[in-house]
Amino acid sequence: MNQEKKIRFKYRIKYTKGPELRFVSHLDMMRIFQRAIKRAALPIGYSQGFNPHQLMSFANPLSLGMTSIGEYCDVEFTKAEDEKEMIKKLNDIMNDGIEVINVTRMAQTAENAMASISACEYEVYFNELMDADTAKKYAEDFFNQKEIITMKKTKNNNKETDIRPDIFSLKDISDEECGKIDIMLAAGSVRSLRADLVAETFCMFAGAEFNKYKVRYKRIDMYRELDGELMPLDKEVDIR
Repeated sequence: MNQEKKIRFKYRIKYTKGPELRFVSHLDMMRIFQRAIKRAALPIGYSQGFNPHQLMSFANPLSLGMTSIGEYCDVEFTKAEDEKEMIKKLNDIMNDGIEVINVTRMAQTAENAMASISACEYEVYFNELMDADTAKKYAEDFFNQKEIITMKKTKNNNKETDIRPDIFSLKDISDEECGKIDIMLAAGSVRSLRADLVAETFCMFAGAEFNKYKVRYKRIDMYRELDGELMPLDKEVDIR
């Protein structure tokens, strides 16, 4: 038991969540990874106590209906593993719609992904709600506003809130298919802004109808702040 407590090798797994799993909940994603780690015979550590659980934690949960190419899971092993071998072992048995794209060895003192996150980047696809010309016309003006006042849900009610400080960047990435924007938003325990709220507010600004069932979102990556810059969660954490 003491040996189990002392020896820990921390890894950060970066993975994708494809369209096949858009409506799979965060809790079910956790179960998928728990089973995969076990099936791959990786030396996962377990918590102490009467109900031991795998030492595994996830970054900011992805909202139901979204896809992603930048999700993160932190694990603690009882012995060191080769990162490339770990990627292969997991991808060989992983569910369709999930691909492990990177594994990074972390320092013992590294914060877990959830604690260190400062921002999330998304691509927003408006589909038939907004064409490319409309998105291009309004994206820059929307972002350049000093204030963006909208109704934001709180635990108890709705209130008018200025969301502009929590939009770090917004740019048009439209193509012939439809209007699209790329947004970088505050995320974490201190400040957090939902991508769907930004999409709805942008539609109102552009004079377009908003329908939450027709907008698609793809998370591109998650970031932490390092020396005043935003850095993907799998960068600058390797102990080597």
